[in-house]
Order: sequence, then structure tokens, then C-alpha cells
Amino acid sequence: MVEPKENRSEVVLRHLEELLTSGRFAPGAKLPTERALSAELNVPRGAVREALAVLETRGQVIRAVGSGTFVSETAPVGGDASGYEQVRVFYDASPREIMDARFVLEPRLAFLVVSNATAADFSRLEDTLRQGEAADSYASFDAADDAFHQAIAEATHNRLVVDVYAAIGAARRRAAWGNLRRRFLTPERRIASRREHRAIFNSLTARHVAQAEAAILKHLREINATLIEGHAPPVLTSIKEGGAE
Repeated sequence: MVEPKENRSEVVLRHLEELLTSGRFAPGAKLPTERALSAELNVPRGAVREALAVLETRGQVIRAVGSGTFVSETAPVGGDASGYEQVRVFYDASPREIMDARFVLEPRLAFLVVSNATAADFSRLEDTLRQGEAADSYASFDAADDAFHQAIAEATHNRLVVDVYAAIGAARRRAAWGNLRRRFLTPERRIASRREHRAIFNSLTARHVAQAEAAILKHLREINATLIEGHAPPVLTSIKEGGAE
């Protein structure tokens, strides 16, 4: 019997939980690919991604771009429907809800980063910054953009913040948001976004909370103007008129 569409992610989640608790996959082992799981369970790959995001948020698996999904070395076993429902809230969030949450959360991360970040944190953040500056395609820049913002969350050294932002990041990879991001991340916008990321990075490494908050807020306003309000922000206009650097 084919499961209702809205239950497919939960079906996949139950299957993966059984795999993890059965001992079939030891800590550190690589799980089957999204394509393989999709074919095995006869569900869309999107349903597999949602279930894997739940397990990632719980700390049961680690997802590495380009390498696959692995069982966490310290994976907690078991789980209940509440974990699925909690993460599903993020998946069902509209782009506007995602942006509202980012406006509330991200500028406030500046204080925690300035207070807690180590030299290693700033080095990782700079690596993601350079990846974004070197990116020559939508896909590579999009991946670097996600990594940059997640690295900021991780530099807070607050596990709750890291998990919440990981869930927001998962929601940003949903189709509805992805379509908006493709429109948003034009070559001109990527140039502007690189500048904004650099300003955020410089303020954080200088450990200047107010400047970092202002830089993050400016970046979010530019994103919101294009994705949600549907018009090009002033920085885009200036780039188009004056040309890219």
C-alpha cells in the first residue's frame, strides 16, 4: 500500500531508526545513498532528505556534502515521533517565516561569537568565506553560503544555537526556498553577498559586536528585499549601474 504523501518522510524515518538500532550499521559506517533508499522504499528523494535531516538534528548521523551520510560515532539510539514533528515544523515553514526567524536569531549570534569563538573557529569561517569568493557557479556558491552561516552558528559554542540553525539551514534547502535562492543568487547578487560576508567576517574577527550585528542585519535585509519583497535592494542597483569590481 502506498503511504499518503504527508507520511512518507515518517515512514523513511522509522526505517532508518530500525537500521540504526539493529546494529546493522556500526558507528562511523556509511548509510545507503539517498537514491538507494528512495528506490528501496519507493518514496521521493525529498522524503529521504527530510528523514535524514531529523536524524542529523538528533545527532544520530553526520551528512558530509559529496561524501554521503554516516552513523555518528556517538549516535543516541531510538527516538520518537516528537523529533520528527519538531523538525517538520522547520520543513513546513514558508520563506517569509524562515526570514523572520533569521532576523530574530542571526544578529544576536554576534555577541556569542565575539565572546566564545576561538582562532580555529575564525579559520574555519574564513575557509568558507574563501570558498564563496572562489565559487564560479550557483551550486558552489550556494553550498559555501550555507557553510558560512552554519560556521557562524558553530562559532557560538552553544549547542542549542547550532541545532536550531542546522534546522533552519535544512529548511532553506527545501524546494520552495531553493527556487527563490536561484532567483536571488544572480551573478550580481553573488558579488554583493561576498562583500557582505566579508564585512561580517571582519567585524567578528575584530570582536566588535555592534558592527557585526549591523553587518549581519544589513545582509539579511538585502536577502529579504530580493526573496520576500520581490525587488532588488539598493546595493544591487548600484552594482548594475557602476559595474562589478
